[in-house]
Amino acid sequence: MIGIAIGLTGFFMENQSEPKKSKQVENLLSVEIDTVASELMNPAMQYEGRVNSYETVSLSAEVSGRIMPGEVPFKEGEDFEKGDLLVQIYDEDARAAMTSGKSNFLRTLSSILPDLRVDFPKEYDKWKEFFNAIDVKGSLPELPEINSEQEQVFLASRGVLSEYYSLRRQEINLTKYNLYAPFDGAFMKVRQQVGAIANPGVALASIVRTNRLEVVVPVPTEDAQWVSPGDPVKLEGSNGISKTGTVSRIADFVDPSTQSVNVYIQYIPGGKRSFKVGEFVQSTFKISRQVEGFQIPREALLNDERVYLVNDEHLKIQPVSVVRKLSDYAVVSGLKNGELVVTESLVDVEEGQKVKTRG
Repeated sequence: MIGIAIGLTGFFMENQSEPKKSKQVENLLSVEIDTVASELMNPAMQYEGRVNSYETVSLSAEVSGRIMPGEVPFKEGEDFEKGDLLVQIYDEDARAAMTSGKSNFLRTLSSILPDLRVDFPKEYDKWKEFFNAIDVKGSLPELPEINSEQEQVFLASRGVLSEYYSLRRQEINLTKYNLYAPFDGAFMKVRQQVGAIANPGVALASIVRTNRLEVVVPVPTEDAQWVSPGDPVKLEGSNGISKTGTVSRIADFVDPSTQSVNVYIQYIPGGKRSFKVGEFVQSTFKISRQVEGFQIPREALLNDERVYLVNDEHLKIQPVSVVRKLSDYAVVSGLKNGELVVTESLVDVEEGQKVKTRG
């Protein structure tokens, strides 16, 4: 029995199959990559700005009197066109005073005409013509040219010159009773109502220009150097409106509240679908100056000076130079065409680590 047992044991040991070795599963980090292809480009920048009116004017009275209705309702939000009568101040008393003054002036002229015929016969006809051209309800004609010192002394001594220029001043003051629209616009704020008494220097309303708008965009100082007057800018509103504006000017100082440089974009609205004053819009600048490099997401930069490359399935750190920073991307140089650069942020990795790629 012992011999049989030893024989069977030897048989089973010789015919036993080798145990299968378990394969160790290797977990590799998957990274997103892109193939470097440097090129000349005009990278775009995106910043948010607010729509302002190109002109905002405060209407104030230079004369006193009761406010009368104009050609458009004197209410906030009302639109008007250039040349419309916005505010009229009661002027009948001023007109009556000017008419009275012209009547007195005619009396003065009529009293000197006989003396002019005798003392200045060559000048009589022009003064007679001037006398006949005066309409007490119309504008004063131009004063005839004075050709000699004697004629000037004669007119001054009779009060002709002082009365004439006093009437001209009244005519100028009379124009201040009517306030006309200097541009197409709207009432933004109305501080007085029709029927109230206007006083000199007191604001009546604020008006804004609506046929020429301006977008004010705060741009970081490092990006403002890439913007130039005349550059086109794409403007997009939250309501789906998309328009094109032009950089009109760039501030040469930093706004202390935002630590940015204000860039002003001129925009001419057209049609009913347009931006409104006070609205925020997304401004996309198309830089006019070209730069050479490769564009990668900003999150792929390590301390703004290095990136990860994938070389033979292993990570490698490569120093780069940042040519331009954009809102979400950066243009870098220092990479060779054809290299595989990691385009995402990596955490808890080290140089030389084996990875698998995607993208």
